[in-house]
This record gives sequence, structure tokens and C-alpha cells, in this order.
Amino acid sequence: MATALRQLVLQALTICSLTAMAASLPADEKPVAPVKPVAEQPPPSEEQVWKLLQEEFAGARALNPQKTVLIQVSKKQVLLKTKVACPDCILEMVLVPEGNREHETILSIRTKAFVIHAALLAIGMEPGKPATFSPDFVPPSGPVVDIEAVWGDAAGKIHRLPLKEWVRFNTHKYHAAALPAPPEGIELPHGDLRWDRFNNELLWYGPMTVSQRDELLGLSQNAGYQKIIRNFYQAGLSRAMTADFVFAGSSIYKDEETGEEFYEAEAGHLICTSNFPDALIDLREQSSASDGAQTYEGWTERIPQQGTPVLLILSAAKRKTASDSQEPMPPKDAPLQK
Repeated sequence: MATALRQLVLQALTICSLTAMAASLPADEKPVAPVKPVAEQPPPSEEQVWKLLQEEFAGARALNPQKTVLIQVSKKQVLLKTKVACPDCILEMVLVPEGNREHETILSIRTKAFVIHAALLAIGMEPGKPATFSPDFVPPSGPVVDIEAVWGDAAGKIHRLPLKEWVRFNTHKYHAAALPAPPEGIELPHGDLRWDRFNNELLWYGPMTVSQRDELLGLSQNAGYQKIIRNFYQAGLSRAMTADFVFAGSSIYKDEETGEEFYEAEAGHLICTSNFPDALIDLREQSSASDGAQTYEGWTERIPQQGTPVLLILSAAKRKTASDSQEPMPPKDAPLQK
């Protein structure tokens, strides 16, 4: 595997003669500005956004012909030119190659996976190991990668936010709670609140707004029912992902018949929110990729509209542990924390 990866890395490094570059300095920390709502209008073009963000590219060198993967050796940063593919999808990844499973990711990019791997090596990061699943689950390992999303809007304003704050725990799922019988006086279904008479369960799907909660609470003073409604509301609140991204490094597959070797991240698993054994960058936790059981979704209110060019800035994290959890955010018609 080491030989094959070395060959892949050399392909990327040769493009820009990285072997002649000097050693780098620690990256400067950058302040995170609050996200402001994006107007409902066509997204800015790539030319507009990259011009607006031109200072971010100072001293950067491209590693691929598409010029979508760049490195700033002096800052120990990898820059990825991406585009919003789906701001409101259930997630398995947050970044995939363009045209590859864009219904399960936030961003896409025009590049081969090995180029990103090479770029991370070039700034001094060494990969760990992808997740394994048998006989027991072992989470992916590797250095923690800080990833910042930077973009410009049609008004010419620059926004930036840690990429993990574009990802929240999945709120679009069924919630069920045991109840011997519907409270007296309530006719079900009532809106989206339903009764499963075969399992004696009260059912709700997705997030619950403040107005929906209050309406449902007003239907009955039954203590068990009241507790279930409040629990459904709490379960649907938006909570940001807290797990760290790690440089797992994917793996090499060798065809036993032909002897040909393949870098497995080329299948599309560039930056993942569900664990995959071929992930280039993965989450340092157990996160399901099973249909209907995905852990995360896009935090739509924070993500610019589809088609918006976004610059990802990757660097080695100085901290070694996951960031502190954040307070949940009420959905829909409740006051939004952007």
C-alpha cells in the first residue's frame, strides 16, 4: 500500500514541483464571522467568488489541472474549490467528486481523491486508518483536520464558518413513544401526530415547531401525553455535529488477477459524515450509513444555496479533542440562530 500511495503522491507533487518548496510556518488562526441569511437570488458565479476571495489564495499552488486543489505551504493549508450540491439533504458525506452521489452530500469538487491525499501529505499530515467493522467497530484514526468553509454572496460579502457547523444531527426521522391509549378527547391523526394501534405508540415525524408543540400540548392535560409531546419537540431540535474530522487516508485495493492497484477513495468518499472503510477524511466516532438511519443532515439555514462556490480551508488542528457541544436550535417557525 505504501508504494502505491507514494506513486499517487508523486503524480500530484510533480504537477507543481512541490519538492522544491520550503518548509512551512504554522497557520494563523482566523476569526469566525456569524452567518447571515442568503437572499433568494441566483448564486454568485465562480469567477465572482474566487475574485472576492483572492486574498485567501495568496501564495497558493495548484496540484491538479482543474486547479481545484491548492496548497499554501507557508501556512500549512490545503484549499479546495468546491460548490454546494445539496443544502438540505440527509448526509453520508460533506464532499464528493462532482457527479458522484450528490444527493448525499453538501459539496462537490472537480478532482481525483488522491490529489487531496497528496496535498495533506505535503503540509505535513500523516494518515491514520479508516474505520473497521468486523469483528467489532473500530473508529477511524488519524490527525484531526480543521475545515473552514468560506464563501461570498451576491452582495459581495464574505462569510466563513467551521464546516462542522453546516452539519446537524438528523431531525427528519420518526419519533415514537409508548402510550397505553390516546388521551381521552383527542382524535388521531391530528395533523402529523398519529397513533399506532398495533404497537400502542404515539408517532411523530421530523422536527416540531414551537407553535405545533403548543397546539398539541393544549389538546390534553394527560401527564404521559404532555411528557411525550415535550420529548418529541426536544428530539427535533437542531444540534450541531461535535465529532472531529480525521485524516484516515483510505486504502489501496489490488486486483489479484491483473495486479492493478486502485486508491479506494476514488469511489467518492472524500469527506464523510458516515463511516466508510475507504474514506479519505472521516468522523472520529461511530456514524451509520444505513438507509433511514443516517446520523446527520445538512443544517440548511446555515448553508448557501445550491450552486454557490465555496472554498474549504483544511489544516492540522492544534487541539486533540472534539469541540464542546452547542445548544440546540428550535426549528422552522421558532426563532432561528443563524
